[in-house]
Amino acid sequence: MQVKKIDGDYEFTCSTDDGAFLVKLILTADGEEHLNTQPTNAPMTFPPRILKPGTIRKAIGEERWENFERMKDKDFPVMFIDSHDKGFVPHNF
Repeated sequence: MQVKKIDGDYEFTCSTDDGAFLVKLILTADGEEHLNTQPTNAPMTFPPRILKPGTIRKAIGEERWENFERMKDKDFPVMFIDSHDKGFVPHNF
């Protein structure tokens, strides 16, 4: 999962297992959470959805969330935060 800081917001991006969709979870600077789902092989989009607070943390899991918090504390603009159980060891900051 890639996280980018864009104009004060954080965008968590990954694709579905089959690659059919690109999923973006957005944590805004004022704490709102949004879901954007984009098909990869069709010229269409779904309207963004507003999520309940805490949904992103629950969706990505505690290990990724902790990696995100380290990135945020160090003010990195981009980082991969995949969890250890997926075979990818993130940088230790």
